[in-house]
Amino acid sequence: MLLGEKMITEADVLKILPDARDVGQRLKLVYKDLTAGEIRTFVSSFNRQFVVPFVEREVADILLRHMGEILLGAMLAKEQFDMELGGERPDSKQFGMVMIRAAFFGYDDWDEIGSITGGTPQNWIHAGTTLLAGTSGNAIAIDENAAHMVIGVGSLHPAPKIESFQFTIDGETRPVNITWYHFGIGAKDTCLHIKEFDKAFPLANDTTILVKTFQRVTGNDIPFLFGVSYIKEPQLRIHDPANVVATAQKVLRTT
Repeated sequence: MLLGEKMITEADVLKILPDARDVGQRLKLVYKDLTAGEIRTFVSSFNRQFVVPFVEREVADILLRHMGEILLGAMLAKEQFDMELGGERPDSKQFGMVMIRAAFFGYDDWDEIGSITGGTPQNWIHAGTTLLAGTSGNAIAIDENAAHMVIGVGSLHPAPKIESFQFTIDGETRPVNITWYHFGIGAKDTCLHIKEFDKAFPLANDTTILVKTFQRVTGNDIPFLFGVSYIKEPQLRIHDPANVVATAQKVLRTT
């Protein structure tokens, strides 16, 4: 779509808007179109967060390739929250658009997972994290003050060991996402450990998600979800991850 150094414009967004609507309709998703003002906010926030900061152009290029789905996520969130999009730093009574934070999925930070047992699939995104203190192996549910558009998975470890991931969404186990090439051979010249999905997928209110990893040998890795979160302004003001996951904040819940 839009690659390299080019930042997006309002015209770019208007051009892909019909495609974003088509995807939403095919998936039978309920959404609201953004106003002209919200489109300006989307463009400014997208460029500032997802294009300008990255020295390695590959990261920005991935986000640009999925701009239509990120736009659709904002439209879904507008419908879910019945609020106006406020970008990265929304005002009160607005919702924000930010990179996915570990706290939104039950972790203090992505490196909290530490050593992962090798030889069998292991729980990663699940209800049994230290912060959530739910039942290990159970899915988590996205709550009413959050929505997400997941673009891929990655590793922050300098020598990733994870060979694959498997997502279960709303109780449906999805095909395995093989990552050994993307985290190893395919990343050797860029240090970019990201497995981009061919199609991003939304996580909205009441959607359940369980993710497992597999690696042959026991050892440390730092997996992360790569994508965009849409969060109400009051919940974006919460700094401590332990408070982000509190039941009253309705960002996520255990099942």
